[in-house]
Amino acid sequence: MKKILILICCLFIYKVYAIEDIRIDGFNIIPNFNSEIKVYNYFTNKDSVNIKVTPSKDEIILGDRTVNLENDQTRVIINSNLFGDYEINIFKNYNKDNKKYPYITNLTIENYDINFNPEVLEYEITINDEDKLNIDYELENDDAYVVISGNGNFNKSDNLITIKVNNELEYKIHAYKTITVSKEIKQDVVKEMSKTKKEITSLIIIVISCALVFGFYYVLFIDKTIFYI
Repeated sequence: MKKILILICCLFIYKVYAIEDIRIDGFNIIPNFNSEIKVYNYFTNKDSVNIKVTPSKDEIILGDRTVNLENDQTRVIINSNLFGDYEINIFKNYNKDNKKYPYITNLTIENYDINFNPEVLEYEITINDEDKLNIDYELENDDAYVVISGNGNFNKSDNLITIKVNNELEYKIHAYKTITVSKEIKQDVVKEMSKTKKEITSLIIIVISCALVFGFYYVLFIDKTIFYI
């Protein structure tokens, strides 16, 4: 049983249908639970924590779950059939006042307002027709380092930009892009379709006309038995 708990300590998954609240050892996660926020943090100096998920009414009440913390950071995944996965990063023996404090204190994206909060790790924006975003940030500690990936070549409807700090915390920005077809292309397609329809109609008329002419010719000049009864 202990081996099983160790195996799942870094990736702990269970299903509920809808969630009202998530607490660890009776305390709130950071930020406070909101069904629209997918990533959370929790700091502790314990070797194990108790996670309690409160489902919505008329759903099965889940019991408390205990997670052993074998590493400095443990990632827990909670799956809700209605709202998708929720991720909780549990930091063991982590001092927020440490000079290696990894949070970004301020993050801005040119021409976009994301209402940045250092403790909220996931954001969503709808971008215009552009290839790259101008991202600026400030760190709590000058010794910290940041790696940004996914910022460019936006050719999907959901482009994921990740901002990783000290290889510990990861901020996620979903850049949604609406792919539209220009009016000129639509007009060209309509014109081409109209031209094709006209060609098909003309061909049908020619075929029918030829068939009628051949029929009259056949009756009048070839099949003369039609006049003999």
